[in-house]
Amino acid sequence: MKTKKIFLVWSVLFLISTLNFTSLYAQWEECNNGIGVNTPVCFFVDGNNTYAGTSSGIFVTTDYGDNWTDKNSGFKLRYPPAIWSLAKSDNNIFAGTLLYGIFLSTDKGENWVQKSNGLPYIDMGLDTIFPEEVYALMINNNYIFAGTQNGVYLSTDNGDNWIFKNNGLPQFDTNKREVFSLAVSGNNIFAGTRYGVYMTSDNGDNWFFKSKGLENLTFYSFAISGNNIYAATCFGGIFLSTNNGNDWVNIGRKDTCIDEILIKDKYIFASGGFYISSDNGINWSTYENGLKDFAIVSLILNGDYIFAGDGDYGVYRAKLSDLGITDVKETNQNNETIIYPNPASSSFNLKYESPSYSKLQISIFDMLGNEVFNTSEDCNIGMNEKIIDCQSLETGYYIVRLKQGERVEAKPLVIVRN
Repeated sequence: MKTKKIFLVWSVLFLISTLNFTSLYAQWEECNNGIGVNTPVCFFVDGNNTYAGTSSGIFVTTDYGDNWTDKNSGFKLRYPPAIWSLAKSDNNIFAGTLLYGIFLSTDKGENWVQKSNGLPYIDMGLDTIFPEEVYALMINNNYIFAGTQNGVYLSTDNGDNWIFKNNGLPQFDTNKREVFSLAVSGNNIFAGTRYGVYMTSDNGDNWFFKSKGLENLTFYSFAISGNNIYAATCFGGIFLSTNNGNDWVNIGRKDTCIDEILIKDKYIFASGGFYISSDNGINWSTYENGLKDFAIVSLILNGDYIFAGDGDYGVYRAKLSDLGITDVKETNQNNETIIYPNPASSSFNLKYESPSYSKLQISIFDMLGNEVFNTSEDCNIGMNEKIIDCQSLETGYYIVRLKQGERVEAKPLVIVRN
């Protein structure tokens, strides 16, 4: 009898620990009420509202995923279109589709107007088919860019007219210049293609190749944080450039097909499965419990939640706090830590905002995660500027980790010897 009681106690303890383990790590939950299991290819956020572009049209949630409402009645098509890209500027929402071109809504998706003049089309009688698959949309001031299966189109009149902007973009296959992603950094616009990254600084008049050595990789998405450009690739992992695409360094998830990345404060979120790094890619944590499949193709943050679009099972959501993230906040650009020059040669300057009089631990890691440099500096309250001697480091790509008390920050560094 005593043995049975002991076994029962251990069974209960094991069950409790299992439940605690599950509650700690099974962060993801399906939230498909009203949306079904349509593939969410893209998202965007408008205040508390989260919009999802899916294989069966557009849906919106106003309660962080508890319920979804379709926004397809205004399309006036026989069938809801497959939405491959979304972009918002002020009250305008642009939607890029698989076969029906580009649409515009000025009333939060209640009504849609087709805005495809200039795109090639096929008159099918009841429907006009636009064979350009609109993979990406990006708005920069009054310029609207569309990345399609045959390159880039530009509109300067709110989508009324589109013109070809392909000078410098190579033709990969017959009649194809596939552009899967677009991003803007300062005056530069980046296009992720089937075979590398291209950049324009004159709104698409001329494109220049910006990923030497990475010509065999498909670039699916970008994320911009200050001067850092992050790129997600198919079976190449995640890359970082600190000098407008002139040089790229892999910062993790090699041999993984990453569809999308997000940057928020010190965190990098990556799809494929679901991965998080808080030290600029030196280390990655995997959070997949609760997911039925690991085919995550899209991500978006809204409030305390992150949403993930699964290719087979619809929308999932997780609370950031359940992922161990409790300090996500907007970066104060005035107090941003800055490393310059970058690339550096024999030394670099470090500007750092310190909240207290204390030691700042400075560590530099190579791309294999080896610590190759370590020093500590006294800091005063406020902005500090230090000159760091890096003559001992060889040409290459590094991560600078700054630790002060509980505060940890990571910055990329490129060393180039003359």
